[in-house]
Amino acid sequence: MTKICVIGASLGWVPCLVSDLIALFADPLEIRLHDIDPEAMELCAEWGRKANRVNRRKDKYRKCPDRKEALKDADAVIITISTGGLDAMEHDIKIPEKYGIFATVGDTAGAGGWSRAIRNIPVFRKFAVDCNKYCPRAFIANYTNPLSALTAVLQHECGNPSVGLCHAYFETKDVIQKIFGLPDWGRMAVEIAGMNHFTWVVKFSIGREDGYELLKKKIGRGSLKDLVKDESYDEIGFSSNHELFLELLEMFGYMPYPGTRHICEFLPFTISNSPEKHDTLFKGKVFETIKYCNMRRTSIEARREGRQKYKESFLRYLRDKKTVKARKSREKGVDMIHGYLNNKPVVDVVNVLNRGQVPGLPPDACVETLGVVDGLGVRPLFVGGVPEHLLEIMRPQAVCQKWIVEGMLKNDRDMLLHALYRDPQCAHLKPHEVRNMAEELFKANAKYKCLAK
Repeated sequence: MTKICVIGASLGWVPCLVSDLIALFADPLEIRLHDIDPEAMELCAEWGRKANRVNRRKDKYRKCPDRKEALKDADAVIITISTGGLDAMEHDIKIPEKYGIFATVGDTAGAGGWSRAIRNIPVFRKFAVDCNKYCPRAFIANYTNPLSALTAVLQHECGNPSVGLCHAYFETKDVIQKIFGLPDWGRMAVEIAGMNHFTWVVKFSIGREDGYELLKKKIGRGSLKDLVKDESYDEIGFSSNHELFLELLEMFGYMPYPGTRHICEFLPFTISNSPEKHDTLFKGKVFETIKYCNMRRTSIEARREGRQKYKESFLRYLRDKKTVKARKSREKGVDMIHGYLNNKPVVDVVNVLNRGQVPGLPPDACVETLGVVDGLGVRPLFVGGVPEHLLEIMRPQAVCQKWIVEGMLKNDRDMLLHALYRDPQCAHLKPHEVRNMAEELFKANAKYKCLAK
């Protein structure tokens, strides 16, 4: 029986990922659910019991309040936690806003990503130590943000094959598919390089033809805006318009990840220095929006409302006599677990430490490229010829990410401050202002014991 430990009984992630497990693994599974919230574990276990009835499975769903029990001899570990939840995330957004930083998401880059990293890294370090001890050969799939920093911690602190996973590659291919009116991704090959939530399409092809040459012909005397009119939606349902995507494509000559909500937070000219804002209406809801490229914020209040609605929907599903069979999603984490355990190669996007696969970005920063997963673990693919102007716009955040991880693992407060001084979001601030903001964020995260005294 294949043993899967899920750390974080997320009502959003568990149905999706367990459905993938059911779709790919014919033999019975033992799903071990670990969370600090007993209700979340019970609800996810109940979902699993219903999945057994619907799909005629004999899988076991175990609630494991003890993490060590959940990890013991596991074949794979899936991590979907958020230390502090939305209450902590509120500080990540509202404290930097006092210093002129209007974060649209606040979970990866900049001051918000820095804050989220310092409270999650000690938790992930414990996960790594426990995995090393209780399931040293288990495959670890991490879905928690800030993905790059937390995946780097796992790879520094334990010997398990591990990878960080995101939806950005799907969204990128979706946009290319729309531009060229393709029925699916079948004729498309896309090579990317960068960091999670800030990747660039270095090259792509449609059939045997160069994609960027085809794009020039497609535009002709028209405009890029004529080709990309719709919004992009990630797997969770958050949307982004394409104004910043188009601006960067025109400026740099290469496509970035189209998720405006995320890529804007890596750039110094988008959300910093108290940008001009207005309210916009989208799908019947009002959003605070930066005027430049109409970048909408996903507010904490909206997240709380959405989470409550999702829970209500989850409960309705459990009560409903109607049943829906498990279907495979587009997520690749379970494919990689299956590929590793059965030595069946899977090629897709991976987030792993830079061991030379992206020359020009710092060694040991966690970078995102295509990679191969098989019985040997995770092996990233080399990306040659990344244009220097793309490397230069990515390098500052890559350095910050590396310093945040090193600063936390070494308990080095000065290194953490230098990571924030260097962050592009803070370019408009004086050093003492960055220090003051850091002290407020340290204080807001004090109960999570980010640094030893």
